[in-house]
Amino acid sequence: MVDDEPAIRQAVRAMLERQGYKVTEAATAEEGLRAMAASPPPEVALVDLRLPDGEGTAVLREARRLGGATEVVVISGHGSIPAAVGAVQSGAFDFLEKPLDRERLLITVRNAVRQAEAARRASPGEPPLVAASPALRAVLDQAARFAASDAPLLITGETGSGKEVLARWIHARSPRRSGPFMALNCAALPEALAESELFGHVKGAYTGAESSRRGKFQSAEGGTLFLDEVGDLPAPVQAKLLRALEQGAVDPVGADRPVAVDVRVMAASHRDLEALTARGQFRQDLYYRVAGLRLAVPPLRERPEEVEALATHFLKEAFARQGWPAPEPQKALLAALAACPWPGNIRQLRWAVERAALLAGPASPGPEDLPGEVLDGRGGAGAGTLAGVRRDTESRAIAQALERCGGNVARAARELGLSRSRFYEKLAQLGINPGEYRGRDRRGPAPGGPAAR
Repeated sequence: MVDDEPAIRQAVRAMLERQGYKVTEAATAEEGLRAMAASPPPEVALVDLRLPDGEGTAVLREARRLGGATEVVVISGHGSIPAAVGAVQSGAFDFLEKPLDRERLLITVRNAVRQAEAARRASPGEPPLVAASPALRAVLDQAARFAASDAPLLITGETGSGKEVLARWIHARSPRRSGPFMALNCAALPEALAESELFGHVKGAYTGAESSRRGKFQSAEGGTLFLDEVGDLPAPVQAKLLRALEQGAVDPVGADRPVAVDVRVMAASHRDLEALTARGQFRQDLYYRVAGLRLAVPPLRERPEEVEALATHFLKEAFARQGWPAPEPQKALLAALAACPWPGNIRQLRWAVERAALLAGPASPGPEDLPGEVLDGRGGAGAGTLAGVRRDTESRAIAQALERCGGNVARAARELGLSRSRFYEKLAQLGINPGEYRGRDRRGPAPGGPAAR
């Protein structure tokens, strides 16, 4: 509770503590910011807009910088209602007007707590959205405005830069936040199953369809459907996706009639969809439909201010999974991480920190526990070195296996004698996207599936 009037703080505290909440008081924006930085952070912050050392919106900005771990409810006097409305448009959960009504206060806090808990459950294991850099803060400013819209949204950015994390962040601040968030990686979809996966099928629609199945569109009813690597969708499915977006209905495979759906679609791609459109590999009409609104996530090398916070988060996660107490990261480790340009972005950073934790655990890892491509300060081994030769050889071997297997990760991993988890680690380290090898399978399509109906 951030308010400079002690009587209001004490009255609110008494009301909330009677409901079982634990309440921390702050009289200034500075004290409120310190409370926001606590671990774990508070689920809800009630913040007066007018504080002696500045605007309460500073606390809202800090909540957004920390990735939305805290829902902010702003409190306004009668003269500052326009500012309160503006704060809600910028990402605040709601606003309350003074004098505070007890029932309205309790209902708002209860709903804000539920939203904070739902947002934390919605993305277990997802990296936090740490907006410490001007580059990402500018993106979040746009994203907060786009959250209120139902228009399709296209998010672009390099592989591993956090496109899905941003999509979840937008969903959690949208009018659809109480609905599901469904994510589908189009690059990992076998072409024969793509239509069924998106739109569903009825019993008997094709060989092996022993029961009806809802597709991702129907499963996302009332919420958001996130289509990652949308540029990898097969051409026939692109046409049906366009129709679904235009008509608000889907045609399950084998069904007699379309099924209405109420879904907001967000799409993402690390590829240049305009270039794919110019080459005829992506439908132009679909491009204009999915790119009604656009956001570009900057790569991690353009957000160096975020490396330390992300690395600390991943280190805590890695130690927690092993049941070890999380150590403070060594300054030398953080310095080595800061010197790397991270061509594999957040995903590569995560793998590097995970590896370091496992090698050093339960002690605090140092730079010597990092992969060689991180230690050389370039994110990848230099040409001419033994490590560089090994990296190039591994890249060629993995690329050739993916080529032979049509982008099928499980088959390619088996060919190379690697576990799937180790294979994914290699893909992240080498910056290889298996989706780029789809459709090149030299062994022919697998039997069965919708293509065989």
